[in-house]
Amino acid sequence: MNKMKYGRGIGVIIAMLLLFQTAFLSAMAIAEAQTADTSDIVYTYEAEAAGNMLSGKAEVKPCEAAVGCSGNQLVGSLWGGSTLQFNAVHVAEAGVYTMTVHYISGDPRSFAVSVNGGASDRYDLPKTADWSTRGVYELQLELVQGANTIKFDDQGGYSPDIDQIELRLAGSDTDPNEPPDGSGQVYEAEASQNALTGNAGIKACKTETACSGNQKVGDIWGGSTLTFNHITAPSEGNYTLKVSYISGDPRAVLIKVNDGEAEPYSLPATANWDTLGVFTMEVKLQAGSNAIVFDDNGGWSPDIDKIELIRSDAAGEEPGNVDGIGNIGAEVAASKFGSIKVAQHKSGVTLSNGTYKITYNTESGLAMYDWNGKTVAKGLYSSIQLDKQLDSINYAEHKFTMKQVEKIKDGHGKGIRVTIENRQAGLPTMKQIYQIYEAKAYFLISQQVTGNAEMSTNDISPLVLNAKGGVDLGSYSDNRVLVAPFDNDAWSRYQARTINTRLNNNNYVSSELTAIYDNASRSGLVIGSVTHDQWKTGIYWSGSNDRLNKLKVYGGFTSSTSTHDSITHGKVSGKTITSPQILVGYYADYRTGLESFGQANAAVAPPLAFKHDIPKGVPVGWNSWGAYESDLSYDKVVAVSDFFKKNLQKSSFSNKGNVYINMDSYWDNLSEQELKQIVKVINKNGQKAGIYYGPFVYWGDNMDQPVEGTNGKYKYGDIILRDLNGNPLPKVDGAYAVDPTHPGSKQRIEYYFKRFLDYGYEFIKIDFLSHGSFEGKHYDPKVQTGIEAYNQGMAYINKVLGGKMFISASIAPLFPSQYAHARRISCDIDGTLSKTEYQLNNLTYGWWQDGTIYPYTDPDYMTLAKGGSYEAAQTRVNAAVISGTVFLNSDDVSNPAAQDLMKKLLTNKQVNEVALTGQAFQPVEGNTGTGAADIFVKQDGKDYYVAVFNYTNEATSKTIDFKRAGIPHTSKVKVVDLWSNTSSQTTGTLKADLNGAQSKLYKITVK
Repeated sequence: MNKMKYGRGIGVIIAMLLLFQTAFLSAMAIAEAQTADTSDIVYTYEAEAAGNMLSGKAEVKPCEAAVGCSGNQLVGSLWGGSTLQFNAVHVAEAGVYTMTVHYISGDPRSFAVSVNGGASDRYDLPKTADWSTRGVYELQLELVQGANTIKFDDQGGYSPDIDQIELRLAGSDTDPNEPPDGSGQVYEAEASQNALTGNAGIKACKTETACSGNQKVGDIWGGSTLTFNHITAPSEGNYTLKVSYISGDPRAVLIKVNDGEAEPYSLPATANWDTLGVFTMEVKLQAGSNAIVFDDNGGWSPDIDKIELIRSDAAGEEPGNVDGIGNIGAEVAASKFGSIKVAQHKSGVTLSNGTYKITYNTESGLAMYDWNGKTVAKGLYSSIQLDKQLDSINYAEHKFTMKQVEKIKDGHGKGIRVTIENRQAGLPTMKQIYQIYEAKAYFLISQQVTGNAEMSTNDISPLVLNAKGGVDLGSYSDNRVLVAPFDNDAWSRYQARTINTRLNNNNYVSSELTAIYDNASRSGLVIGSVTHDQWKTGIYWSGSNDRLNKLKVYGGFTSSTSTHDSITHGKVSGKTITSPQILVGYYADYRTGLESFGQANAAVAPPLAFKHDIPKGVPVGWNSWGAYESDLSYDKVVAVSDFFKKNLQKSSFSNKGNVYINMDSYWDNLSEQELKQIVKVINKNGQKAGIYYGPFVYWGDNMDQPVEGTNGKYKYGDIILRDLNGNPLPKVDGAYAVDPTHPGSKQRIEYYFKRFLDYGYEFIKIDFLSHGSFEGKHYDPKVQTGIEAYNQGMAYINKVLGGKMFISASIAPLFPSQYAHARRISCDIDGTLSKTEYQLNNLTYGWWQDGTIYPYTDPDYMTLAKGGSYEAAQTRVNAAVISGTVFLNSDDVSNPAAQDLMKKLLTNKQVNEVALTGQAFQPVEGNTGTGAADIFVKQDGKDYYVAVFNYTNEATSKTIDFKRAGIPHTSKVKVVDLWSNTSSQTTGTLKADLNGAQSKLYKITVK
C-alpha cells in the first residue's frame, strides 16, 4: 500500500482512517492506480502476509535471493493436504479479475483455487526453469466488491511454492470464452536478431526483478527504438501481444507492426523500477516473418523484458441463422440403405438411421443433430487454419448430390458415407464427410481439404459450434462436461466440470474425448476421436445456463501441462489434408456412451492380441518399485519369489497358476549373470519373470555417450528429439525425449528387448512413453507430428517382441491404444489412502477403457505396508480388484508387517475371483469434479458386485440406492460381504458402516 506522508495537526485524518480501516486492511494490496479506470489498478497480495491462513504442512519460508521473491519470502510445503488462504483480498469493484500467480516449481504441479468458500477449480501449472526461478500463471475468477478470500489447496498432492498474487479487473471487452489457436510464443528483448537505435541498450536485470534471461532492453528515450525481428506467425490474423516491462512511473510507447501505422500506448507504472508488469494489446500479424517496433516518440518509454504472442482469432463467429437450419424446403429425392434413409431437399439433406437424424442446410452450411426426435446440437460446421482461417459456412457453395452417397462396411458395421463439398473460387475444396451406421447411436464426421497447391496446418476442426445454447441436453439438473487428460503422467486427473464454465476455458481443453451430460438423468452426448494415427485431438468448450455455447473439436492440440509439449503441434502438409475422425453419439446413459466410444475405437484399431504362450487373463504377481525402488538386488528378488511360492500362489493369488515376478527400474543393479540366473530361479518356483524399460527417454546429460546397440555409430546427441531450430527439447520428468523414428533409437530398442527375450523374460513394463509423442523435428522426414512418431516407435516395439511378452504400458498416452495388453489408468500409486482416491478418480471416468481399447487397465501395484492402517491397505486391494485389472503386489517381504498384510489381504479367494474376471466396475455417480466416486458397481450375469469407499480417516455410513446403482430394487436380495463372508438380506437399499479409510466389497444375488 502507498505510504501516506502527513505533518502535525492531522487528528481528524487519523480518526477517519480508523473509522474506515476495513477498506485498507489488505497489506500490500492496492497497487498504484494510474488512472480513474479501475481496470488499470493492480492489487498485489503477498503469500506470506500475516493475515493469511495456512493449514497442514504449509509454511512461510525464506526465498533465495536469486529467485527474486517480493518480500524475500514465500509459502512452501503445500503438499499432503495443505492450504494457503489469502484473506482480506479487497477490490474496489465486483467483476471478473485476471489473477497472476507468481510461483516456483521445479516440476509440473497443480493446485485448486476457490473464492469466498465456493467450489474449487483445479489448475495444472507448468514447471518453472528450476526451483530457483519464478514463473507466472494467469487465470480468471470472479470477486465481489470489498473483501474476498482466495484459497489454494493441494488436494492431497503437491502444489508449487507461492510468492504473491496480482489481481487486475478484466476488460469489459474481453471475451473469456475465446480459445487461442496455439500456445504463446515468447521473444526476448535482448535477443541478438533484434535491432536497437539511439540510446537503447541491453541492460542487466536485477535478480529481484526476475527478468527472463536476466536481461532487458532499457534507455528507450530521446529518439530510441527497439525492433523485434523475425516474429514468426503461423498464419495471418489477430494476436494478443503481452509486453513484460519495468517502469517506475507511467510511460508511453509507440508500437508499429511491419509497415502499419504506429499506435500510441500508455503503460501504467509498475510497483517500482525493480518489478515486472504485463501490458496486453491486440495486433495483426502476417503469415511468416514480422517485425514489431517499440518507439519512444522522442519521450521516455519503459524498459522491455520480453513479449509473448498468442493467436486470438475466434473460430467462426456469427455462424448465421441457427434456428433456421431445419428450413430446407421440400423433399426432392430419397433413398434407403437398409435402415438408413437419405433425403435430399430443395435446400439441404437429412440423414437418418431411426435413432438419430442429421440435418444439413446447403444454404447456410450449418448442421443440426437430433436423437429420438429431440434436437441436441445445432449450428455445427467445420474450419481449418491455413494462411488464413477457412470456415465451411463462409464458402459460396455447399454441395450435396445423391451421387455422393456410398455404401460402406467396416468394423463399426454396415452403413453409408456421405460427402458434402464446400466450394469457392480461389479456395481449396473443403469436404465434410459423415459416416452413418445401422443400429448405432453414433455417427462419424471428418473433414478433408484439397487444393491445387501444397498446404500445411496444425489446426483442423471437423466440428465447430459458436451458438448460444448450441448443445442442449433437454435436462438441467447437474450438467457436466468431462475433461480427459492426454496421458497419466504427473498425477493427472479427470475432471467432471459444471457445464456453466465460461472462465479459463483454455485450462479445460479435453484430450481426445468428452461427455456432455446431466449426471442426474445420466443422458448425455459423447464426442471423441476414433483415429489416432496423425493428430492429437483437443476439445475446447464453453457453456452457461446449463447449455453449451462453444465447441471446437480439432486436430492440433498441444499443451505444456496436458501433452507436455514445449512447441506447437507439428504441421501436416500436402495437397490433401484430412482431419481426425470424430464420433458423435447421444445416449440415455453417458456411461453406455463412453463404453460405446471405447468399442468404436477398438473397431478401428483392435487391442493388442495375446500370442504364443502369453497367459490370457489378469496378470497376477509382484512388482519391485513400491518395495525397493532403487535398492533392488538379486537376493531381494529371490526372497520375493520364494515367499510367493510358499505363501500366496497356491492360496488363490494366481491366475490359473500363473504368477509374474517383475523387476521395475534399477533392474540393472543386477549383473548380467544375475539377470539370467534370476529368470531360472523364478521359473523354478513356477512363476514368470518380468522386466522394465523406457524406450523413448534418455536419463543422462552426456550427448557424446554412445547409444547401446549401435556399435558406436550413434551418440545420444544424435537420437534425442529436438525442436525445429535443432535445440534439444527441455527435459520432462527429468529425462530427454528420444526420437522414436531415429535408427539409433530403434537399434537401442532391439538391443535391450532381444536381450530380455533371450534371457527368458515374459512380461515387460514400458514406461515414460509419452516422451515418444512429443512434437519436434523427427529423423524420418515423412513424420510430421508427434503421434505419427509415437505410432512408428510403438509398432517397432511390437515387431521386435513378436508377441512373446505381456506388454504393460505405464506412463503413456491414452491413445493410440493398440500396442499394449494393459495400460496404467493413473500415475504412480504409493499405497496411501490419498493416492488410492486419486487412482479411483481415473477409474471413475476411465473405467470404459477396460475390455474395449485395452484388454486390461492397470491400477498400479498394491504396496500394502504403506497404507498407514489395515483398513487403508484393504482399500488399496479393493481399488485394484475393481479396476480391470493388473493385480500386482509391491511389498518388501523382509518386513514382517508387510508379510502379515500380504497373507491376510491377498489370499481371500472370493475377492481374488472378482479381480480375475478382469472387468472394471462402473461409477454410480459422475459429478465428483476432480475427485473419485465412492460407490462402484458391476453386473456379472444375475449377480451384482458393489464396492463402497471411505476416503477419510473418520468413520462414516453410506447408503447404496439399488435403483440408482442399476440393481433390481423391488425384490429381496442376498448380500454377502466378501471380506467378512457375512450375509444379509435387504430390499432397495444397503447401508454400509465404514471405519476411517475402510472400504467394502459386496456380492448381491437377486433371488
